Amino acid sequence: MPIYEYDCGGCGKRVDVFLKSVNAAEPSACPQCGSPRIQRAISKVVFVKSAETKLAELDPKYDKMIDASSPDLSMDNIIKNYQLDKPLTRDERGAPEF
Repeated sequence: MPIYEYDCGGCGKRVDVFLKSVNAAEPSACPQCGSPRIQRAISKVVFVKSAETKLAELDPKYDKMIDASSPDLSMDNIIKNYQLDKPLTRDERGAPEF
């Protein structure tokens, strides 16, 4: 459901128009003043990154900084404390038995 921006030649304002789909008909008049002199404007694009992408793009120096500031939060300690380096048994995984 895209939002497009239009420049109105009648009132001189830039208006946002919400369309229900990409294939929806574009407006024929300005929603503010009703002027038919409306033209689609080139607007900014927003790109939202997932938390996983942001984490992958972090500089590796931050890992070292976290480890130095709090040894309890270091990845090595977390792996040891929660035994993440050992494979899970069938019971721990919750896998059904056949």
